[in-house]
Amino acid sequence: MSSLPPIDLPAALQSSGTAVKRALAGLDRDAAAIAAGSIENTSALLPALIDSRQQLLYSKAATKLMASADEMIGTLIDVRA
Repeated sequence: MSSLPPIDLPAALQSSGTAVKRALAGLDRDAAAIAAGSIENTSALLPALIDSRQQLLYSKAATKLMASADEMIGTLIDVRA
């Protein structure tokens, strides 16, 4: 039996989880800015709408990273088993 080092939670999973949390916090901030805005003042709403779209893209990228890290862990477990 080989003596492989223990497998720790990869940094990729930790950073992707942090990225999702940040994206959700940003989305909450943007939603509050949009809710507080008025239709007459669209110049204040536009940055929040654009940022909310960016937060969506960030969260999608983070979830893809999370899925890749999860797949990597599964492969490592299969190899060790």
